[in-house]
Amino acid sequence: MSDSEKMERLVNAYLANLPTPDGAEVDGKVLSNALTTMQRAKDQRAAETSRITWRTIMTSKVSKLAAAAVIMAAVLCLTVFDGFTQPTWALDETIEALKDFGAVHVVGAFPGGTAEIWMRANATKTQSTDVLVKGSRGAITWTKDGSTYHYEPGQNTVYYEHAPTIGMAQWLGPGLLEMLRTAENAEVVRGRDPATGRDHVMLLCSLIDVHGVQSWIIEFDVASKLPVAFKQWENLDRSGPPSFDAFKVTYYEDLPAGVFKAQIPGNPAYVQKPLTVPDENIGVLSNPKHGLAADGMTQQQAAERILRAMFQAVIDGNLATLKKLSPVCETWGDEFLRSVILRTDKDDRLVEVLEIGKISETGHSKLGPIVALPVSVRRHDGVKAVQKMIVQFRELGGTPSCVVHGPYGLPREIE
Repeated sequence: MSDSEKMERLVNAYLANLPTPDGAEVDGKVLSNALTTMQRAKDQRAAETSRITWRTIMTSKVSKLAAAAVIMAAVLCLTVFDGFTQPTWALDETIEALKDFGAVHVVGAFPGGTAEIWMRANATKTQSTDVLVKGSRGAITWTKDGSTYHYEPGQNTVYYEHAPTIGMAQWLGPGLLEMLRTAENAEVVRGRDPATGRDHVMLLCSLIDVHGVQSWIIEFDVASKLPVAFKQWENLDRSGPPSFDAFKVTYYEDLPAGVFKAQIPGNPAYVQKPLTVPDENIGVLSNPKHGLAADGMTQQQAAERILRAMFQAVIDGNLATLKKLSPVCETWGDEFLRSVILRTDKDDRLVEVLEIGKISETGHSKLGPIVALPVSVRRHDGVKAVQKMIVQFRELGGTPSCVVHGPYGLPREIE
């Protein structure tokens, strides 16, 4: 995996941490300075079990960075790996504690280096907007005006995508924790930090989304009720070294815009990244019972047809049709889908498809051609948003058809 992909994965993993600029007047709350010895002790205990799979309402390559996420999602199963007494910590307490924080700074390590990430939530604290990630080897990833950029110093090249493909589809705050609570078989595990003696709670999870497979450990401090650390793996069983180990998490009420400005040296070349689908998802996208026939139609016509039908299924609460058209979420529990995808009874649930735009990006997977196109929608709260979606075309048994792979980047609010 290239440094570029590692950085995308670690961001879309969800947090990041960059040093605060000199003179920036921001009041932050440091949640943890997780010790290396503490992390190693947890690694040994964590090797036993767990499974979570969640919604990225599929999005970024954080999820490679998702979360994190888009109008489809993944499944989340949390499993106890140790037997402890009932913890006093509760998700409701953490949700309440996080309501005032709209930005986060994370410091962590990935194989071959370290990274800092700054991330800021949108006004409603439902997803991230501004993101900046700096790697110890000079790589920089950032978002600007709805696009994502990644600078590779060794190549003196900036790779870009016309979509916000890093960040969090579910902000690391109330929205994310409410989502975790709806996961099937969700449980919390309580332990004691051997380095500090403080009580901690962990959520163990694995996820499958539009960017492939991942697993997580998210740790909370019982006293402060806040998240203090997390780890991410690019597998479902947390085996081997984590792809990202976030050992310091700092929350802020907000951060100045200057924090998210990337300073790129020299005069690098700019190259657009190709549109892709993870090889791990080809199997679920190739089932002939999924999708819609595309014979006799152009790619634009077929993509519009299936996307309109899929979004209407979300609006109508028709889970059977949603799973048929977007098979990545077929195995997710119905309660989870209603909470995370349909957003039942939430102000940000979808109520209308306004427009499906022209194909803006094209690519090719092992299954066949893929396209991305924007979908404009209106939410119950009156907010309008644009979400790029990826449609996979295939020919099975001599019959052309297509399925919705999922979101391409995070949605952008336009009003």
